[in-house]
Amino acid sequence: MNHNNIPWRIANSLLGLGSRPELMGIVNCTPDSFFDGGRHNSCDAAWEHALQLLEEGATILDIGGESSRPGAEMVSVEEEIQRVLPVIERLAQLQKERRFFISIDTVKASVASAAIAAGAQIVNDISMTRLDPDMAQLIAATGVSVVLNHMRGDPRSMQVAPHFDDVVAEVKAELLQAAHSLEALGVSSAKICLDPGIGFGKRFEDNYALIGRAREFHDLGYPLLFGMSRKSYIGRTPGLEQSDRLIPSVVSAVMVAQQGVCVLRVHDVAATREAMVMLGALGGNRQ
Repeated sequence: MNHNNIPWRIANSLLGLGSRPELMGIVNCTPDSFFDGGRHNSCDAAWEHALQLLEEGATILDIGGESSRPGAEMVSVEEEIQRVLPVIERLAQLQKERRFFISIDTVKASVASAAIAAGAQIVNDISMTRLDPDMAQLIAATGVSVVLNHMRGDPRSMQVAPHFDDVVAEVKAELLQAAHSLEALGVSSAKICLDPGIGFGKRFEDNYALIGRAREFHDLGYPLLFGMSRKSYIGRTPGLEQSDRLIPSVVSAVMVAQQGVCVLRVHDVAATREAMVMLGALGGNRQ
């Protein structure tokens, strides 16, 4: 198999077989998102934003009702469900007319369960299913696809003195362990997508190592997702302290696209899509 094109099974579809990565657009239904400052935290605003991301070329919409920024406080299950469910229900209706996929960005099994019942096909769990003992079983029981995002600790603690001796080797090993745990419950490996977790309990240099060595994660045999959009490593890069982080985010996306990543999780779908089209036209995609 060409390891640069390991597809990801979602429902009855295989994603990632094309010449460029699929784009997962971010829809934050939170009042304290680090990037959009809660602009989309009403159902109508989130719905309009979701439609815009689809028009711009997103294949997947990642709906989140709890901020995962460093130091973020957790919200109640009820509050989180109240934020995301109306948007997911409306998007599920739209799926009858156009092809795209709905992802629920949560660490709580009860939120994921409600989202799946409303129409979500993917669970994006930033904790690799560690933070809720019921999450792995839910994923196995419902047959949804899953993103396992590497993180040690939780959003409140993850940036407190993170340490790695070899970040790529350690993140690979911990992601593989999480994937094998799901497979032991009966989850198909084809439905598991791995995310090295840029910015989740990583030092500045760790993020750069993971991005620069993205292709090494193909050794694990799973489709890969990278989420680097607008993250703080950009603002810590010398010379980019005042950046709005758009162009650096797109350049980061180009960097991992050239290394065969299956999915890019981004805020700026239109700009990233244009970069991917240009990269392909120049002959640089998914080598």
